Amino acid sequence: MNSFPETAIEGHDLKLAATGVSDPVRFWLLFVACGLVCALVVLEPILGLGIIAAIAASCVAIYLLVATLSGEVEPTILIWVLIFPLGYYFLSFPRDRSIVTLDRVVPVLLLSALALASKDRSRPLARALRKCAVAWIVFLVFAAASLVNASDILTSGRTLIDGFLLPAMLAWVVIRNFRVRENAGALHLVTCLMALYVAGIGVAEMVLGRDLLPLPGGEITFAGALPRPNGPFWTNDAFALIGLVTFFLLLFLRNLLGERISSRRRVIHFVGLTAALATALMPMFRSMAVSLLIILLIAALSARRPAMRLAGIVLLLVCLSGGTLIAVLAPDTYADRSNPDNIYGRIAEQRQTWQLFSTHPIFGVGLGRFTEIVNRDTRYLAFYNGVRSVDSPHNTLGGILAETGILGFVPYVTAQILLFLSFWRLRKGGPRGQLAWTYFLYIFLGYSINGMTLASGYSSDLNLWFMFSIAILYKYSMNENPVSAEVVETEAVPEYGV
Repeated sequence: MNSFPETAIEGHDLKLAATGVSDPVRFWLLFVACGLVCALVVLEPILGLGIIAAIAASCVAIYLLVATLSGEVEPTILIWVLIFPLGYYFLSFPRDRSIVTLDRVVPVLLLSALALASKDRSRPLARALRKCAVAWIVFLVFAAASLVNASDILTSGRTLIDGFLLPAMLAWVVIRNFRVRENAGALHLVTCLMALYVAGIGVAEMVLGRDLLPLPGGEITFAGALPRPNGPFWTNDAFALIGLVTFFLLLFLRNLLGERISSRRRVIHFVGLTAALATALMPMFRSMAVSLLIILLIAALSARRPAMRLAGIVLLLVCLSGGTLIAVLAPDTYADRSNPDNIYGRIAEQRQTWQLFSTHPIFGVGLGRFTEIVNRDTRYLAFYNGVRSVDSPHNTLGGILAETGILGFVPYVTAQILLFLSFWRLRKGGPRGQLAWTYFLYIFLGYSINGMTLASGYSSDLNLWFMFSIAILYKYSMNENPVSAEVVETEAVPEYGV
């Protein structure tokens, strides 16, 4: 498959043709080129930085093209993991109602690489996942059928493709062709780097009090005087949940690296883990705190060693006392987050969602039309304790029920149940299955609990990262390569912290 026989790229089978230029000449050419670029940056900063960016982008594009022609999906996936949060602001054209986006280009590259890859590298979907895939396809069909009611079919179509179709395609490619064990170190590194700069953007937004990477339709909100950052994403709930998923994915990858890692790698892991947790907490969602406490309780009770179990319970008590600290240090923020009107508004919203479903029970009102319908028809106003509904689903399941009707809701829920059961069966599948099940449970709980009070299940950026992460877990459990008894023993206890 490789048609470039001269110069290999370390870590991959890709090869680039040698230029035939002697080493001294290449050195001086590179030296002069770097000098010219530095001079441009000093004299014309915008032009110089633009040239650097263009050169870097060209190198990456050539590398990805070679990887795709060689049937390799790993380079494309690893680069996507590193840069996908920045793609929404820097790599979407046009900016308003984008047509070309990073998230749409990557599946094309992956499918092309898949078509060129050798058949012995591909793994078919497990039988349990095939049932889940069939249920998801049925949901996509009925969700697509609901678009006949859409007033803006392009917007609703984007929700369907970006939010529900592309994440499933990415997960399918990962399970078929991504080699988890061989790329665990690289995946861990790029995930840590991604978590670090995403958290950095969030911290900067909290300090400056404004959206640094504003996207069409996105905005930064406040809890009292404190900003609730959305980072490089459209919404702060996607920002928080991507941080949560990243936190558990890093813990999972840390188990794959084993105990024999360098001190530098340990520092990188600790920094990435801290950044991911900070990202999850910065938007200050109550549902995030609840989900983390539930996960921490499960982890503490299921720990094998009594010392670990006791440490988990102590940490849980410390976290529960954190509310008192917030009340003292930021009373206005605490008042905003503990205001009962927020809960009453959510309850009123569930009433509104049910009213909308009850008038369109079979086919729903159309994917993405919830807010449009309730805003133009006063029949759907709902109140609880004098607080009005917020005119947005604020519940993923409720939104799917109201917008796609019972025909879309049933296969959607069925797919979630089958996905859960497919991982549930891994518990008795040896160390790999136990490890995959443990971290799937944490990720799934965080995603689902937050989805009960947020319409986070519609977020394309979140769904891509969620589906990618659980596909990594499942692919690892499939025993893609034989492992030694020593490796199995290392993997058997999924209790690494940092």
